Amino acid sequence: MRSNFSIYFLIVLLTLLPLSMLTGCGEADDTIELQFATFWPGTDFQVAEGHQAWMDEIEERTDGRVRFVMQAGEVLLGASEIYEGVSTGVADLGTTCPSYTAGMFPVTEAFEIPGLNNPNALAASLTIHEGYKVLKEKGLMEEYDDVKVLMFWATGPGDVMSTRPVETLEDIQGMEVRAVGGTVPPMEELGFTPVSMPMSDSYIALDSGIVEGILAPTDTLKGFRLAEVLDYITKTPFLYNIVFMKVMNLDTWNSLPPDIQDIIEEVSEEYVMEYGKLRADHTRAGQEFGVEEHGLEVIELSPSEEERWMEEIEPVVENWIQSKEAEGIPAEEILETVRELDERFTREHGDY
Repeated sequence: MRSNFSIYFLIVLLTLLPLSMLTGCGEADDTIELQFATFWPGTDFQVAEGHQAWMDEIEERTDGRVRFVMQAGEVLLGASEIYEGVSTGVADLGTTCPSYTAGMFPVTEAFEIPGLNNPNALAASLTIHEGYKVLKEKGLMEEYDDVKVLMFWATGPGDVMSTRPVETLEDIQGMEVRAVGGTVPPMEELGFTPVSMPMSDSYIALDSGIVEGILAPTDTLKGFRLAEVLDYITKTPFLYNIVFMKVMNLDTWNSLPPDIQDIIEEVSEEYVMEYGKLRADHTRAGQEFGVEEHGLEVIELSPSEEERWMEEIEPVVENWIQSKEAEGIPAEEILETVRELDERFTREHGDY
């Protein structure tokens, strides 16, 4: 009897199993699952606090009809592969830096030009996000036509952090510093000797004396432990700003119901400010950590000295304008828009 009962139970179980599996598939079909690629590791504040909050907000407002699968730390796509990977459908959406794919985003370069006020990440983020919308209306943002742009934000200022004090142009002549991408030309004009390397190599390079400084936001003092191998922070907000973007595959976007599209756009618009505040908060906290925990000294350039630095980097701006105008890009008009927005958001949020 026991044997017959066991066989009967097994037959019933095998009969019901496909039904349960089909029920599960039906429920899953009601949920839109989106693959989200980013280069930041999952533990970085930009993912753990920023992206996670953005995803949670959308999932909540859509009543769970949208679910994100975070592919952090370059698991799905490398930093320089994310934009193309999203545009071709390898990922549904992603975040990366336009500057990681040099030459693809010539108009966006204007927001990383040295010489802007760039007081903090909040002002910088609002400048690029609003600037994109203004320039798009003028037909000048075709470089993003193969994706759906959700939002932009930015690092805000980066400072010259060094092992010896930097107070004047004379202090920096020949000083080897870690600098990458668009920050290299202005650093060269000033007299620095830029050394290109990944941020992850900076600690060892500073500790071993390969370089004497770095141009970067102060959140790296804590996040990358650079406070352990640096002594001075010279405030240079006009030298550094890196733009970030969050974009979605066009086919994915067009497949979404209109109400979900509206929610994603609404949340993204709100989170430009949230991301800007988050980065500004971490930048401030990084500097405080360096000063209070490791005794770093903060140096403010005098107004006359800052003017000297600005004069030295002016050729970089002029060269950029000339090269873009030669390509048929109205660089003067674009830069005028950027500067107007930089002034506006500096007035409105410069004290954040």
